[in-house]
Amino acid sequence: MVKITGYYQLPGRLPQAVDFEELFDRSFMRRFTHCRSFERFLAGGRFRVRSQAEFEALPEEAMDAYVRRATRFGSWKEMLDTATDLYARRQLLRE
Repeated sequence: MVKITGYYQLPGRLPQAVDFEELFDRSFMRRFTHCRSFERFLAGGRFRVRSQAEFEALPEEAMDAYVRRATRFGSWKEMLDTATDLYARRQLLRE
């Protein structure tokens, strides 16, 4: 699996990098998709991602279309925002 990272920011703090395997953990993937991992999710959409740069270069329209077909979300941004919100909540509970 290629390591893909994104950023999240808690109020009043600097943005922090987060690995997508943590952001889109098994619980999230099982709850909102038919895939067990984000890697399988990408493979199901026939997205070939071998680096962070390749992931970032994916056409947003293609991701949106796949997300609408394969999840309960209306767009990639909505899926990412939901995962980020849930992740941030888990981080706050750990503090």
